[in-house]
Amino acid sequence: MNSFTYKALAVAAAAACGTSAFAGTLSVTQRNFALEDITNTTAVTIPNLTLTIGVGRTAAQDFTVVIKPVSASSKFSGACPVPVFSNVGGTGNAAVSVKRASATECAYEVDVTTDFNASNGILTFNGLTLANHSLAAEGTTESVSVGIYDLGETARIDNSADLVNVVAKSFRAVTLTATADTNTSADVLFNSGNSPLFGFVAGNGDTTTIAEANFTVNVNTSLTNATGGAFNATTDISKITFTVTGDQDGLDAANAVVNVNLAGTIVTPTVAVAGNGASATLTFNAAGSAFDQASTVVQVKLPTSATKSLGTSRTFGVSAVVDPQLTGVPDQALAGSSSWWVWTANAIELRSAFINVFADANNFTRFFFQNTGAAASYSATCQAETGRTVSYGGARTGTLNTGTTAINAADICTFSTGTRGSITFTINSSAGKIKGVYQQAINGAAASYIVLDRPYNNANPTY
Repeated sequence: MNSFTYKALAVAAAAACGTSAFAGTLSVTQRNFALEDITNTTAVTIPNLTLTIGVGRTAAQDFTVVIKPVSASSKFSGACPVPVFSNVGGTGNAAVSVKRASATECAYEVDVTTDFNASNGILTFNGLTLANHSLAAEGTTESVSVGIYDLGETARIDNSADLVNVVAKSFRAVTLTATADTNTSADVLFNSGNSPLFGFVAGNGDTTTIAEANFTVNVNTSLTNATGGAFNATTDISKITFTVTGDQDGLDAANAVVNVNLAGTIVTPTVAVAGNGASATLTFNAAGSAFDQASTVVQVKLPTSATKSLGTSRTFGVSAVVDPQLTGVPDQALAGSSSWWVWTANAIELRSAFINVFADANNFTRFFFQNTGAAASYSATCQAETGRTVSYGGARTGTLNTGTTAINAADICTFSTGTRGSITFTINSSAGKIKGVYQQAINGAAASYIVLDRPYNNANPTY
């Protein structure tokens, strides 16, 4: 045999086995499921798969196609719908029948009745169902593999390995966006300065007596629910419960108001208060139907009790729990934000845990303030030991002039018994402008000084 003959045989062999290798393709548009409406045993229909045979086949050159879930723990329903054969406008035809049907695979016999060329043999798989899967966890995927074999399944006739495609993935349908709100400020001039920090600076939605902040509930209706339709908050969500945490001291939490804005229709859920002070929580819920749109604004309004200082810094957080309609689907926790709503003030506080107000010709107890800014008004609140009361003097309120201001402690307050207590100054100035010390001195002897403590880590804004 001459070299030409050898070459001709090599070319023929390549045409039969080599040039068509890896030519088949599998295409699918991934289906995205809402994890709020699915369990790992919820039967889900995977999207249509299109298998293009990468080799030509002649009449009676029959073959087998096997499709399987990639994950060993994922199972088909056991029913194997017959795929549809088409030739995309070319020639050729084939009859397809179920060869084997089980939870682990669907095998089909493809009987070629009319010759078709490479890429002119198309099988479309419609209605395959996964009965067991991993889609109940956020971000998980499910894939299927397809192999093309000779009729006896002893050799592959197209690709040298299975074609694998992701057919489904799970996502959260409901999310919570809690954009940081730093617009609320306690007002040192509230009630004309007679009740410093008892209320709010009006503006950005706040009034002098009510602070307001918003967050948003998002619903992704492009996701698929358990029945194969579009996710819908009305039918797929029972309710969403929200929790607001933060210091409620000095607030009228029992009269807090929540407005859920559903396309201009306002839903006002009842607010429940648990605990008090820094550890208090507000909870409220609304039915899924209240969120049946792409984004829904939830407005929270907290009124002041106007009975005590609100301080110069507070932080509120918000989170939520989604209660699905479908039986067996666990509640879905939404983290939200632990620092969603941050309050400041147009003032600072300076404190001392100890003062002595005793004073005579030989004893001096007083405060010294350094003010490097403009003259600033102040007010003071004294705290007595248990069982004792406080009486205030004319220096409880006043002005810290630019430069140095000295104030006798006994002119600010005295106590029903004894002379010891503690004090908080609220000052209408920025943190970087005011410093203060408490002095206790005996005439002719060395003096003792306590630097006034500025809580909230000097983080007050400049006003």
